[in-house]
Amino acid sequence: MPHFVVTYVHRDPTGWARHLDAHLRWLVERVESGDLRASGPTTGTETQSARWERTALLVFAAADEEALRAVVDTDPYLAEGQVQEMTVTRWDPIFGVFAEESSRAGTGDAELLEHLAELAR
Repeated sequence: MPHFVVTYVHRDPTGWARHLDAHLRWLVERVESGDLRASGPTTGTETQSARWERTALLVFAAADEEALRAVVDTDPYLAEGQVQEMTVTRWDPIFGVFAEESSRAGTGDAELLEHLAELAR
C-alpha cells in the first residue's frame, strides 16, 4: 500500500493545547487501525522562527491521496483549524523499517542495489 508523509505546522499555542488531547486520541486510533505508521513532532524548529510554531511529521499508509485525505480530515486539529500549513507527499520507503511495505517489497538488498546501480549508469 502506498505511503504518504504529511507535515503539519501549528501557530496557535492556545488552540494547539486546547485540542491536543483529542488529537492524541485520534493518533492512537489511527495507529490501531493501521492507517498511521509513524508520527511525532519535529525537534529544533522552535528557535527557527520568531513566532510560536510547532511542526509534526506523520507517515500514513493509504490506497491513494483521496483515501489519505479522508482520514487526515478527521484529525481534530484539522477540524478545529489548528493546522496552518500542511504538506502531503507520496513516499516509497524502499530502504529501512518500512521496506517490506514499499513498491520493491520482496526484493533482496543486493538485487535492489544492482537495479539502482543500473539506473545510475
